[in-house]
Amino acid sequence: MKIIFPIAFTLFFIFIDKNVEENQKNIEGKPFFDFDEVLHYEIPISEEIYRELVLEEGSFEKVKHLQILLENSCPNTEEENIQFETAINSIEKIATTIDSKYYSEFRNKIFSEKKCDVVSSRKCGPIYRDIFIFKKNNKQTGMAKICFECRLYSFSKGNFNSNCFGMNGEFRSLKKIISENKKLK
Repeated sequence: MKIIFPIAFTLFFIFIDKNVEENQKNIEGKPFFDFDEVLHYEIPISEEIYRELVLEEGSFEKVKHLQILLENSCPNTEEENIQFETAINSIEKIATTIDSKYYSEFRNKIFSEKKCDVVSSRKCGPIYRDIFIFKKNNKQTGMAKICFECRLYSFSKGNFNSNCFGMNGEFRSLKKIISENKKLK
């Protein structure tokens, strides 16, 4: 009996490990979002100025809107979507449409499921200054909020595994595309 438990325990974890590996093979390359248009909002505010606004009296409404955009995860309910729309329409931002020449890279390399050996975690409070809205036929299909400083992200709910996002150069690729896209406008 003493031998059966350790053997069964070991076999159980070998079986789970093989299933995880097979599942990752099957999903690798699956895009997070279906889209034919990508909007990029950049919120040009430093952390210091944002923190000063939080402490400043009389700026409650502006701080509330900034908090929805900069600190909250992507909206997933109708109420959160309405709050997001109100917030994004009420603050200073740089709004651009990502050129369609980058869509293949967005779809297949950046915002797609990947395999990774190690999933890292970050320990900082993200400030999501970059927001990507994915649309198909003028209807929103997804959202990504990115904090380049912390290398953290938030995605709208979807049927995808984003655990390996950021482990394969996605942040670097996104920064490069944002920079190149600005030059096109």
